[in-house]
Amino acid sequence: MKLTTLEFLRLLPSFMREDPVVKGLAEAMESILAEPAAAVKTARSWDQIDNLDDAQLDELAWELDIDWYSKDLPIESKRALIKSSDQVYAKRGTKWAVEKVMEDVFGGGYVTEWNAYGGEPFHFRVTTSYPLQMQDVVERFRALVALAKRSSAVLDTIEFAHEGSATAYAAVARAGVSICHSAVAVNL
Repeated sequence: MKLTTLEFLRLLPSFMREDPVVKGLAEAMESILAEPAAAVKTARSWDQIDNLDDAQLDELAWELDIDWYSKDLPIESKRALIKSSDQVYAKRGTKWAVEKVMEDVFGGGYVTEWNAYGGEPFHFRVTTSYPLQMQDVVERFRALVALAKRSSAVLDTIEFAHEGSATAYAAVARAGVSICHSAVAVNL
């Protein structure tokens, strides 16, 4: 049996197959369900997320009602958000959900709860290595965190942690100094 050709009459017990009313109902059901059954092949989306284009991903995100999804995100971020949407919905309002949304959109980050840094109860900080250089990116970051966090939680600061090294040289006569920083944090 295939979904495209259901053959309802074969599903019925043998004593019902000869009844003209039952035959008519079975034929009517087949004609009603022919179009949806033909569309079953195109309804496969979960195993094809990596092959969907922007418009298809936008439509799927709308169907799934993903609040933290945005049409202007890069395609890889869109795919990651859709793939993790069920998990984020299940754990929405938790540290994990905030970190997962940051990972999907900005490539990573972590949450520090208020008790770890001596803040006020129900406050938290987020740290990311994503370059938050433009105000619109900072606002998007804040909006995404706000959609994933618990309603009663308050975002204190966003810290930008950059990993890398920088070298500065100062010369006085014959002396040289090399200064290396391994991380820089900026509160936004």
